[in-house]
Amino acid sequence: MEYTLDANAAKQADNINSRIDQMGKYLGVLTRAEPIVSKKGSQGVDMSFKSETGATADYLTIWTHNCDGKQLQGFNALMAIMTCLRVKSLKEEVGEVEKYDQEQQKRVKVQVPLFKELMGKPLGLLLHMEEYPKKAGGTAWKPSISAAFDKDEFTASEILSKAKAPETLAKMVQALRNRPLKTDATPSQSPASSASHTGGSFDDMEDDIPF
Repeated sequence: MEYTLDANAAKQADNINSRIDQMGKYLGVLTRAEPIVSKKGSQGVDMSFKSETGATADYLTIWTHNCDGKQLQGFNALMAIMTCLRVKSLKEEVGEVEKYDQEQQKRVKVQVPLFKELMGKPLGLLLHMEEYPKKAGGTAWKPSISAAFDKDEFTASEILSKAKAPETLAKMVQALRNRPLKTDATPSQSPASSASHTGGSFDDMEDDIPF
């Protein structure tokens, strides 16, 4: 057998155990999809993502409902992810996953409730970097979800409308921007672009869902 140098493959070798720290379009799988409740009672899903090159992103959180049960923008983002994965319903089930432990500064295995239907299946994510305040002072940057797409680069709205070819994603990539911390306003609990690009809820759409 003979080999020819593949520069891209060589670069990807460095991504083992590396963290995603740049905005962009990534294809991979969710390695964790954990239902969570905030101290104020908001509900959401916290996810870990591993790209096909091996780079990871933890604490990809979307908030779906506030303490009063009102839908937040993150609900649309979750519906988009479900659509891209062809998942119609989610049910909590306890399982073991690797989760980054800040105290130990490493990934450890833990038993937590999970939405296993979202995990281990090919999924594309548009990620932007979002600045946030650190508890010890100062700020840092973390990846955050802007939108989802399937392995063939169809967005949720295109899947639901049975589009013949993926066209929306390229426009979304061009519009992708990092988000510096806003000090004069309360930070949004979910990416603003999620609602505009990933379609609405599934109300009255059951008969039209093509999967």
